[in-house]
Amino acid sequence: MLFYYLSSVIFMLVSIISLLLSLMMLLNKNSYFLEWGIFTLNSANINMFIYIDWMSMMFTFIIMLISSSIMLYCTEYMSHDNYKNRFFFLVFFFIMSMLFMIFSPNMVSILLGWDGLGLISYLLVIYYNNQSSYNSGKLTILMNRVGDVMIMMSIGLMFTLGSWNFMNYNSLNGMILFLIMISSFTKSAQIPFSAWLPAAMAAPTPVSSLVHSSTLVTAGVYLLIRFHYLMDSNIYIMEYIKVTGLITMMLAGISAIFEYDLKKIIAFSTLSQLGMMMMIYGMKQYELVFFHLIVHAIFKSMMFMCSGAIIHVMGDSQDIRMMGNVSVSMPLTMSIMMVSGFSLCGMPFFSGYYSKDKILEFIFLSHFPYFMKLMVYFSIMLTIIYTFRMMQFLSIKVNMFYPMKKWEESKVMSFSMFILLILTLIFGSMMKWVLFMNIEEMFMFMEDKLFFLMMCFISFLISKFIFVNKLNLNKNLYMFIKKLWLGIEFFPLLIYYPLIFGKSFMYHYEKGWSQYLFKESINYLVSQNMSKFIYLNNFKLSSLTESMMFFLLMMIIFY
Repeated sequence: MLFYYLSSVIFMLVSIISLLLSLMMLLNKNSYFLEWGIFTLNSANINMFIYIDWMSMMFTFIIMLISSSIMLYCTEYMSHDNYKNRFFFLVFFFIMSMLFMIFSPNMVSILLGWDGLGLISYLLVIYYNNQSSYNSGKLTILMNRVGDVMIMMSIGLMFTLGSWNFMNYNSLNGMILFLIMISSFTKSAQIPFSAWLPAAMAAPTPVSSLVHSSTLVTAGVYLLIRFHYLMDSNIYIMEYIKVTGLITMMLAGISAIFEYDLKKIIAFSTLSQLGMMMMIYGMKQYELVFFHLIVHAIFKSMMFMCSGAIIHVMGDSQDIRMMGNVSVSMPLTMSIMMVSGFSLCGMPFFSGYYSKDKILEFIFLSHFPYFMKLMVYFSIMLTIIYTFRMMQFLSIKVNMFYPMKKWEESKVMSFSMFILLILTLIFGSMMKWVLFMNIEEMFMFMEDKLFFLMMCFISFLISKFIFVNKLNLNKNLYMFIKKLWLGIEFFPLLIYYPLIFGKSFMYHYEKGWSQYLFKESINYLVSQNMSKFIYLNNFKLSSLTESMMFFLLMMIIFY
């Protein structure tokens, strides 16, 4: 366990240094660009870049801080695991891949970090080696593979422009921007690529906390923020991002209300918040997106850690119907869970309030279609409903599980959560003063501001009603809503059928008709008409056939 303790201390030191550097760069408006030339290919320079500015350093601070807490948390959570050293190295390489992606303004080096994230997240999802983990891992890797392919295609298209460093360009082809948008959608689990995020909850809880709440899923949003000055010019892509984010936000919120798996509720909550980030991105508020991203990362990873502590003492049961009386048995864990829940709902003066309030003010005052405004308010009410529903299930007076089991809180796990708790309480306010120091452009009536608080109160009453009356839906309707409106069943087919098509194409065309029509026919023509010339220099028929086929192929491609 020495690895875990040591890495926790080192990551904490790196995170503090990153925060100080980030604030210095933000206040002095500094950024640094480092470049190494590797080699040149057809006027396209292959260089290694590192771009350091306040945004990348702030994101590094968040990742390193959460990683430090998770490493400390793992000393207790993974202490009885047989392969804890393997787990450590997987998590360590995941963090390195994430940092590689953050500091790269070059599409080739971004692909290396991007691919590393996809591969290692797959290995972490299948960590427990059972049927459920394998199925979830397969879905995760195939969904992420789509994003990898899109980035490879964008690299191929950018090759014609002469550089893969996207910071050199003032504008880019719409096709390249579309590919980058789809690749970010696959990582950030936007519709129609949402199915893998709830499935990835088969991973250990520390992995869910680090990978599926704060780092991997925000990588797509971070990539879009990096490309924002190129995306700005394309109104169709921005509109598409906005609508997709809104739909994801609403569907995930509805699915979370009917879910009973503790980790899946939090996963749907993450999906909903990512949808909100994408929607605000579509409205060109990039600093606000980044602000919500870093605040959300802190309290959501803390929420996952609390759920892991509860699951740990529950004998690995994740069903919230089996839980209860947690507030008496584990008071500190439940208090931290409540703080993260309030922050998620945007209750005043918690971290989530500062970013969510700004987002709501902006939507309230923007020229947003009325129907879309209603959808946003409905989605935010859903967030409050499922959060309070979950809290009530955990706080109910009777524990439905082991009646005689001794519950105890681990000091190490509680300390690692406590670090994030302090930040959840102060970080939002601090960053609001640092990022939005300019004169406010929001002018709202008191009634408009109170409208948001009324929304919170009404949502709380609805959640109480749902909890008390136990909505007995039709079984088919329940499964329809729970599976993201059947999206979890349907969306993987978007990957499955192209793969089946590729297999059929290979067997029926590559090894079938093309073999018969091209290779055999050319072979026949050559053997019939040129048999008198083939004895020169003991030249064999097969060599001549292959060279003629190659020549013919070159003519088809380049003529």
